[in-house]
Amino acid sequence: MVDEELQAFLFRAATGNVAVEELVERGELLGPERPADPTRSTPLDDFSFAIRVEAGRMARVYELLFCFENSVRELIESRLKEAFGIDGWWAEGVPEDLRTKASKLEQREKRTPWHGPRGGTLLAYVDFPDLGRIITEGWQHFEDLLGQAEWVKNLFDETNQTRRAIAHTGVLSQHDIKRMELRVRDWLRVVG
Repeated sequence: MVDEELQAFLFRAATGNVAVEELVERGELLGPERPADPTRSTPLDDFSFAIRVEAGRMARVYELLFCFENSVRELIESRLKEAFGIDGWWAEGVPEDLRTKASKLEQREKRTPWHGPRGGTLLAYVDFPDLGRIITEGWQHFEDLLGQAEWVKNLFDETNQTRRAIAHTGVLSQHDIKRMELRVRDWLRVVG
């Protein structure tokens, strides 16, 4: 009898520990403060634990957005190079107003030489919503892969809301994070 009670107690404790760890990981419960390593102090150490927990949660979403957005850039460049060639993809596949906007942004950022460039092509200077526009306006180069233009438009509109929240240090709800994960999974399922 004692062994069964002890076993039941240990099972409940282990289950409770897993549940608490999941709550801390999702940012729904503050975990214990970890002792700071005095040899590895960073400016982050000066912020409250609650702010750092939220930052950690949002960092995972940022990582997902970073990967998603840059995979979109890779897809656009690849598809447009197939259609227009290595030398013509930018001039022929990207609307003129977006090319002009990207070029102006690149020139403006060159005036801050202490800051590295965004990327290797002008496509790195195209805003996220405009990536969706490149796809939908050049739909004939993407339709066989992406299926429905309306889905792409909605995907970019919804994802941009999440992107703006993260870019402006907002905090997303767990529901919004899950929706972002689902959107990226849908994208990956479609593009392979």
